[in-house]
Amino acid sequence: MGIFELMDASGRNFTKHVRKKGIKGCVVIYTGGIAELFKSCPAEERLYLKKRKGFIKIALREGVDVIPIYFFGNTSVLTILKSGPLATISRKLQVALTYFWGKYYLPIPRDEKLLYARGKPLGLPHIPEPTDDDVNKWHVKYCEQIEILFEKYKEKVPNYKHKKLIIE
Repeated sequence: MGIFELMDASGRNFTKHVRKKGIKGCVVIYTGGIAELFKSCPAEERLYLKKRKGFIKIALREGVDVIPIYFFGNTSVLTILKSGPLATISRKLQVALTYFWGKYYLPIPRDEKLLYARGKPLGLPHIPEPTDDDVNKWHVKYCEQIEILFEKYKEKVPNYKHKKLIIE
């Protein structure tokens, strides 16, 4: 995925990129990984985010801001096989090894409405040595803003009108 400048979300990679000047220092963290892939369903969206705080800590330490975003539609354009041995192996290896299908039961995304919603920057301060309290305070604000974005824009996407968001 390097041709699209995609990278893993390790702390080392994140720190390296936010230290770059200008547009090259901008990083989009797409919430939703293997855990979300296997946990979301037509009735609810699940984000495994409560324990993922490293990006907040690095942002505070490096003096960069965080803008909450939510991408509607990513869990409805394809359906995945969520159970069985492939699901177990996927979780253990942290690689999506599963069968997925969409339009005509082929691995082609369905014609669903997609929506990218962006909030306002959180206004993170520069704290060279953030404490756990600092990280927790800003992480809670981030999660609150994700919930606000979800509730504000879910009516604009047909498959999301009746969904609820669960952050775990």
